[in-house]
Amino acid sequence: MRRKLLLFLCRRIRRRLLFIYFAMTRTKDLAAVTAAADLKATGLDAAVLPYWPIWAAAQFASTDETKGLLQFVHVWRDGNAFQIESSDGHRAFRFRLPAWQPDVVTPTLWRVPDAGLLLQAKPLKKAVAHARLLTVTEDLRAVFHGGARDGLGELSSVNLAGCYSVHTASDCSKVGSFPNLNQLWPDDFSNNPLFPWAFNATYLKEWLSVVEKLSDNGVVKTRSNGARAPFVMDANYEPRVGQHYPDPKIELLLMPVQIRA
Repeated sequence: MRRKLLLFLCRRIRRRLLFIYFAMTRTKDLAAVTAAADLKATGLDAAVLPYWPIWAAAQFASTDETKGLLQFVHVWRDGNAFQIESSDGHRAFRFRLPAWQPDVVTPTLWRVPDAGLLLQAKPLKKAVAHARLLTVTEDLRAVFHGGARDGLGELSSVNLAGCYSVHTASDCSKVGSFPNLNQLWPDDFSNNPLFPWAFNATYLKEWLSVVEKLSDNGVVKTRSNGARAPFVMDANYEPRVGQHYPDPKIELLLMPVQIRA
């Protein structure tokens, strides 16, 4: 009886908070207010995130079980932003979300634990049609929300626990530090490779497939500092729900294939 009462109160509180949130933000997602308020909750979620950037990041995580944390999508707070990122050692993906509204007083919809979050990438690689929002429970069950038009009903869920001794959201801070991917991104670019450059065809195909699915114009911008240095590619991202930065981008850092004479 006590557990049922607690779950009932959690649902009521969550519905009220989501209603207030959407009413205050005045975003283009107002049509989703009712659907958002009806999200099923079995407790308070550890994270609330946009679905498609998580799916995109999963495509570039490692599938090699010996690479430890590179098997995960890493989500963490970087100042006033949340960053979704992944890497397989040859390429790195990142996407950034605002933690605050422009007034720097009202928080956005997104929520991530203070210590960050590790999401096993393999179960997230397959796209969930019509999904728009992802919530993650403390026991690392990823729940996909979406539906026709602006709906945010629960579509399906998948268990992410168990990989690399990560069984709960709290375990994410106990298994080591995810590589600092931001330090790999150059601050500026010469855009003068000087020599011919080459890329792994599979890596390019996977990146362009993500761009084709998520970009509003399908255009990729590429910058570099040399034929042997990492290339940085980005493309416009078309938001599905929630707050994003103006002109949001999905980004990929890709190491070129060395050409031997």
